[in-house]
Amino acid sequence: EHGRGFIVVAAEVGKLAERSKIAADEIVALASHSVDSTEGASAIMYSVIPEIEKTAKLVQEIAAASNEQNSGAEQINNAIQQLNQVTQQNAAASEELATSSEELSSQAEQLKDLISFFKVEESGKGYVARVKSAVKPEVKQQVKHQNIVERKVSPQTSK
Repeated sequence: EHGRGFIVVAAEVGKLAERSKIAADEIVALASHSVDSTEGASAIMYSVIPEIEKTAKLVQEIAAASNEQNSGAEQINNAIQQLNQVTQQNAAASEELATSSEELSSQAEQLKDLISFFKVEESGKGYVARVKSAVKPEVKQQVKHQNIVERKVSPQTSK
């Protein structure tokens, strides 16, 4: 009976050894596959490094270009502000010029009225300015007020 028990135990030990060998073979295969996968991942990582460096360089170039664009936009903004100031100054100058023009036009009209008061005639040695008889009453009043009287003008003075 001891022999039979030994045979049963030996058979079980054999089966256990067989299963251990199969498990060990599976572990070796899994370890080998893990090593291969790790080597593949490592190779992929090393191949990606230049692309990552290239991307980092592109990001730096984009940042530099953005800074240049920002600087250019600031310069354009400053130029627009200066142009706006010049435009406002020109508008103010135009208004002043229009006011001056209106004033000159008014003065020219007054001068025309004053000049129309006189009649210039040529005489022997020069010109004689005489007061016209048909003149607006307000012009006569203005001439009297400014003490304008008839006088002779020599040709040299009139030039």
